Amino acid sequence: MAVLPVCAEAEGRSEADVYVFGNSLVHYLGEQDHTNVPYWLAQMAAVDDRRLTLSGQWGFLRNFAESLPPRPGWSIAGVRGAWDPGRGAFGDAGLEAVLITPANFIQYQAPDAPYDGDNPRDESPLGATLKVLDWTVGHAPGTPVWIYEGWAEMSSVTGRFPPPDRALLRYQAFNAADYHDWYLRLVADLRAARPEADVRLMPIASVLAGLLGDGGALAKLPVEALYVDADPHGTPTLYFLAAMIAYAALYEAPPPAGYIPTGVAPEVIAAYPALAESVWQAVRAADPFPEASLAPASPPLRATAEEGAIDADIPLPQRGQVALPAPGARPEGLPALGMGLNGLADWSTQAPFVDLMKSAREWVGHLPGQWGGVTIDELRAMGVLDDNGWPLRIPDGVERLEALLLTDMPEDADYLRGSYVVMWDGKGDLELTGRARRVGYEQGVARFHYTPGEGSVGISISATDPDDPIRNIHVVREDQLPLFEAGVIFDPLWIARIKDLRLVRFMDWMMTNGSVVQSWSDRPRLSDYTWTSWGVPLEAMIALANQIGADPWFNMPHMANDDYVRRFAETVKAGLDPRLKAHVEYSNEVWNHIFPQAGWAEMQADALWGRSETGWVQYYGLRAAQMMRLWSKVYGEEAEARLERVVATHTGWPGLEENILVAPLAYLQLGHSPQEDFDAYAVAGYFGYEMGGAEMAPRIDAWLERSEAEAVAAGEAEGLRRVALREYVSAHRFEAAVAPVALALQEGSLKELVEEILPYHAAVADTAGLRLVMYEGGTHVAAQAGRVEDERLTGFFEYLNYAPEMAKLYKGLLSGWISAGGTLFNAFVDVAPPSKWGSWGALRHLDDENPRWDMLMSYNATGPSGWEQRDALAFADGVVRAAPAGGARLEGTVEEDVLIGGGGNDTLVSGGGDDSLHGGAGEDVVLLPGAQGEYDFTRDGARLVTTGPAGRVVLVSIEGLGFADAPGAIVPASGL
Repeated sequence: MAVLPVCAEAEGRSEADVYVFGNSLVHYLGEQDHTNVPYWLAQMAAVDDRRLTLSGQWGFLRNFAESLPPRPGWSIAGVRGAWDPGRGAFGDAGLEAVLITPANFIQYQAPDAPYDGDNPRDESPLGATLKVLDWTVGHAPGTPVWIYEGWAEMSSVTGRFPPPDRALLRYQAFNAADYHDWYLRLVADLRAARPEADVRLMPIASVLAGLLGDGGALAKLPVEALYVDADPHGTPTLYFLAAMIAYAALYEAPPPAGYIPTGVAPEVIAAYPALAESVWQAVRAADPFPEASLAPASPPLRATAEEGAIDADIPLPQRGQVALPAPGARPEGLPALGMGLNGLADWSTQAPFVDLMKSAREWVGHLPGQWGGVTIDELRAMGVLDDNGWPLRIPDGVERLEALLLTDMPEDADYLRGSYVVMWDGKGDLELTGRARRVGYEQGVARFHYTPGEGSVGISISATDPDDPIRNIHVVREDQLPLFEAGVIFDPLWIARIKDLRLVRFMDWMMTNGSVVQSWSDRPRLSDYTWTSWGVPLEAMIALANQIGADPWFNMPHMANDDYVRRFAETVKAGLDPRLKAHVEYSNEVWNHIFPQAGWAEMQADALWGRSETGWVQYYGLRAAQMMRLWSKVYGEEAEARLERVVATHTGWPGLEENILVAPLAYLQLGHSPQEDFDAYAVAGYFGYEMGGAEMAPRIDAWLERSEAEAVAAGEAEGLRRVALREYVSAHRFEAAVAPVALALQEGSLKELVEEILPYHAAVADTAGLRLVMYEGGTHVAAQAGRVEDERLTGFFEYLNYAPEMAKLYKGLLSGWISAGGTLFNAFVDVAPPSKWGSWGALRHLDDENPRWDMLMSYNATGPSGWEQRDALAFADGVVRAAPAGGARLEGTVEEDVLIGGGGNDTLVSGGGDDSLHGGAGEDVVLLPGAQGEYDFTRDGARLVTTGPAGRVVLVSIEGLGFADAPGAIVPASGL
């Protein structure tokens, strides 16, 4: 009986973004196509010009409750995913419905009765549902939660399958009566327990019973047209009918009138218009949208009240004494710690290079009367720059080109204070701007003095000779000119802070995220004017690993072709100290849709296999395995000793790794599972993400208010007033908030990480036969979204991230990592200035001292390090030594050394390795191992380069050479 006016009025919702805690009554992987509700929902939505996105997972209700957070795993043709952890937080997905599906064989007892069988905690369906409901409401407040009423298990009613007609009618009557009553009670109990939640019943089984039972429109439909077994799993027809009911509930509208289903029973196709109206009327009659449930929940009030967060009568926990390791710990044996190197930028306090031009910002063109206006990409498109990035001309209409360096350096970064020399080739007008002071110019040389602070030093070119353009600009602190002249790449002060590490990860140095590199010709070059454009050249990364004696971790660009990978591997094999082990990873966080490589992988997967919900990570598994094969082939028999092939996963998305390691689609391409091509399984180890978001905002803000009030009271108690009081409060306003936040971290995300997440991944690694390593980890206490503009919050998070309590949290993290079975821990990152975006640097600048760094260095010196057989001398580093003014003998080591003579007559002794030796003034001699005949000598400007059996030695201002096989004999350098 059609009531068309009702249909015409029911426009309903235009979109549905859905997450499903489901089972095979929602999505059945049967032998027939389209035996799932989401497929049919998407088909109907498209016809009705409505939008559907849907993600889901299989399991039993008890599994859902025990394995939170959700783990989406469905891939359904034609259905776009609504959410996965790689696309952001659950609460940020904008979900409009969450479906929870109880099992269909537990309705013989009440919803609050404990499950039969092994049930030590007396869990009940009601209790398990409440856990899922509470998690959902806590992370996505206001989202309607539907209880999906799947149809009942059949054999307990019919006795056998297929059942006779009378038994089938009895089964449908059971779905409409006692079975339906169980769901009504469950929903009533949920609403009573959580009156603020929006809980609804999706009446699938009971509405189906009305259609299929005695007197129903489809009562004569044969059982084989609906069911395939006694569980009972269904045919496409059954799931289509269920989808009609779900459609009416989700969109609050009848199934689309103009839709003609295909692939279902002909009786259903013929009766569809009437069925659509019957379904709509039955869903409306079931009243799934009670008015009370439409009131939005108000979880923020619950969140702020929890644990006395805004209860001023409960004292804040007090800061206690934190046991900290002594500063300066150094390993006596194998080091234990890896560390990511911060990305290059003119505002980075890392300052890793002697030549500061290598970390300068790219050129910007200034239009008349304004700063900027012409981007680096536009300058390239105009043909203004040569292959190395130096300007060939100033474009018409542009007043000048400018590059910036030393931007916004903290005032306490004293190592940057001093006199600098700028050197260049070519002719034109070059000017130093910004914080450059006491500037003096000569032909091809300028000098300036710099004091750290807000602003930048600018290198501005307003004119350049087309026949002899300004180029080869170098910016060097004056006291480091001998280092620059001797070809030293890395600033010794930075080297001193990182030289004891076991490994350095080059992800940021290689500009991995969103890399444009495809072929070997795209790679960064040593001659590039700045290395902030395309990344640090491979030769420099190898040189750093050799100099400090640390394993390198390289990240292959996601679009790199096979030739690039092969030649990269060949270069590493030839140039890296053979005692060191190259760690290789395909790109970085390819699961993470924040980065372009995830979308690119998704497109490749779509092209290879068609659209699927897990295609992008399966493609990651495929391409990563292919790249590891290329590396393995280059290394051959040396691969086991010199190569570590790494695959990574999303730590907070348990189950995703199966699509990477096993990857059935990739298996078809490779002929084996991707996991067979790796040695290590990498996860992240962050904690504290929750502190910067909206959910914790009321509690954090309340703690900060109370902390500042305590500081004011303490200052007034000391008799301070006005300026003195303001200064006291400014210095102490965050102190009382540290303890409650540290406690919340310890009992919150850190505990979850070390007690649940890391042990889970350790089991995965063990099953796959892989070593568990960390690709990056540490504090993630940083503001998110609109909170990043909260200056007080930024100040507090910076204070907290370098407080003793943070060091204690790191100790818990490191201990938990070891207990879980982890091996290499990779901290993120070495040196970076804190900002509103986070306090990522273990050091804030190179002069910094803080408890967090000390804890990491203590772990590096004393933590477990014997997970693999390694030569301890592989991690030895060379020395940097300078002679006094009166002359001295400087002894090098067998590693990579830097020896700098003074004003007198010096003797510099090379012990082997790739050394850089500068004699300075006076008559200076270098002693080399071996015999003169074992060396080749070449000139590179003022440098004499010697290449012998123990390495390559660069000599500057050296007057004579001696060799170990001929003591006392000195060969004039001028004749070589």
